[in-house]
Amino acid sequence: LDNGLKVLVQEEHTAPIASVWCWYRVGSRDERPGLTGVSHWVEHMNFKGTTHIPREAVKGIIERFGGTWNGYTWVDQTAYVQTAGRDALDQMLWIEAERMGRCLYDPVDCESERTVILSELDGSDNDPAQRLDQAVTSAAFTVHPYRQPTIGWRADLCAMTRDDLVSHYRRYYVPNNATLVVVGDVDASEIGRAH
Repeated sequence: LDNGLKVLVQEEHTAPIASVWCWYRVGSRDERPGLTGVSHWVEHMNFKGTTHIPREAVKGIIERFGGTWNGYTWVDQTAYVQTAGRDALDQMLWIEAERMGRCLYDPVDCESERTVILSELDGSDNDPAQRLDQAVTSAAFTVHPYRQPTIGWRADLCAMTRDDLVSHYRRYYVPNNATLVVVGDVDASEIGRAH
């Protein structure tokens, strides 16, 4: 699109469903020392409400259509996915438009999510397979950002501020850093015109 957003549409009419994925080219490789884990934390915050979607309504929008939604962060990307009946397509696209530029980052939610992420980190610290993976990765990539765990280092997570999160969000959640993929019982020509 003119704003740099790449949109890929695949019509698949075997079932009356649609799936919307939005990938951002941001992950742990884009983090500097002191801000490890910021991409993952931002992903969490982008489910906490937007200018037009109250925090408590985020979960129910897609579930009303019998759908599911989720997100993940990895070394090279952060992605959000929603799958529901085709009648939910406009809602799914609207959610992604809101997520791209209108997330709130309420200070109370930022602090609450810090606790959630530190708890996640504690869980992975108790998993031998994850500890081994982290040790091997850190040894293999001694100077590359891939050496940092996607969840981040504890000291960085404890010191990070809301301003750090918002700055990261504003830098990477822009149309020319994203790819929107729509697959399902949709009309590709209408998606191009309407959105």
